[in-house]
Amino acid sequence: MQLSRYLKVYSYEESPGYLLLFSTRKMSKILLKKETYQAIENNSGISPSNEALLSKLGMIVHNREEEKRAVFSFFDELNKKNDGLNVIVVLNLDCNFACTYCYEGGMKGKLYMSSATADHLVDFIKNNFPRHKKSLLIDFYGGEPLLSTGLIKYISHALKSFTESRGASYGFTLVTNGSLFTKKAAKELVSCGLESVKISLDGPAETHNQSRPFKSGAGSFDAIIRNIKETCGLVKIGVGGNFERGNYEKFPMLLDYLTAEGLTSDKIASVKFDPVMKQPEGEFAPPDSMGGCTSINEPWLSGVAAHLREEILKRGYNTQKLMPMTCMVESTNSYVVNFDGVIYKCPGVIGKKGYEVGNLLTGARDCASYKLGLWKNEDCGGCEYLPLCYGGCRYMTFLRDGNTDTVDCQKAYLDASLETLVKQDIKYKRVVNNQG
Repeated sequence: MQLSRYLKVYSYEESPGYLLLFSTRKMSKILLKKETYQAIENNSGISPSNEALLSKLGMIVHNREEEKRAVFSFFDELNKKNDGLNVIVVLNLDCNFACTYCYEGGMKGKLYMSSATADHLVDFIKNNFPRHKKSLLIDFYGGEPLLSTGLIKYISHALKSFTESRGASYGFTLVTNGSLFTKKAAKELVSCGLESVKISLDGPAETHNQSRPFKSGAGSFDAIIRNIKETCGLVKIGVGGNFERGNYEKFPMLLDYLTAEGLTSDKIASVKFDPVMKQPEGEFAPPDSMGGCTSINEPWLSGVAAHLREEILKRGYNTQKLMPMTCMVESTNSYVVNFDGVIYKCPGVIGKKGYEVGNLLTGARDCASYKLGLWKNEDCGGCEYLPLCYGGCRYMTFLRDGNTDTVDCQKAYLDASLETLVKQDIKYKRVVNNQG
């Protein structure tokens, strides 16, 4: 048996004589005696019980080349097993907010999906939902999707009836600014299949209102908080937030405010903060946005991201777990449909020329422009982070380079942050094994 190539080994001061092992392929952790680890390194043999457990956890393998081939085939296997269909539907490019960093920038306007296009969407989904499929999940997106509430109900009614006739399930989620997600709206949408909602809060009131005001210039924070309080008992609500280098320090104040207002972890399903992405200069760039990142590897970001994750966890909120990056671009069962019926494979590139993969009338074709499997090369294959990264985010590559011709390598970020993230999970009682 050999040590896995997709393995990180860290010191662990809390348990002298032990090492912390983390499998980036299995997302498993174990505290292992140093002498046991050295025995594996020296190929001098370990006990059968240790060998069985470490093999199960992905820490040791019979053949590292076979392991690499298995990692390379990850998405192939995932696509074979996937019995669902996931579609992001961009209902409009309109919004009642004037966010300073909006990625849709100059694309925004009074642009709405028509009822005819909605009918074509329903037909497209029916045609791409063979009888072996068991679930259909729609993620309604905008703009602000709740400006098209009537269309959400119309599409959901048609698709819910269809999937139920097949013995399959239907559900949908919303990515919304939260200002229109009233108790009345929530009740109506839950009856149509709404499963969860993601709402953005960019820090405490003052910070949030600067970056996410209404078009009138008025602050939106209080309206969103009121709606969350009235709806958190009806549907799962996740809170997101978008920070910049100049305001991230204020985000823990939002967590304290939520706690003080009774919006604790039993009311909020999850919390996750992400950096604002800088848009490439050009016709779609927001006119007033000056900040933002072009790479997750920016030196300041690893420490900030880990710090904010710690603040979330120590207040008892759930946040994203360490897991393989399952980009929808690589999924044969995922599409993004723009308001005009044009189909893409990533919501970040809607409206970007050359990234269309078809339309609702002609169907979806190959995704050559997204460079599927670009990470299947010797450099990536030999990297211990590949199962976490899988070539990174094509949207990030597009932001940085204006194309998706190269991988979005995340090695620098993971070198700087992964040990902290793994130890956070142990500290906050996420699963870890202990073995001699």
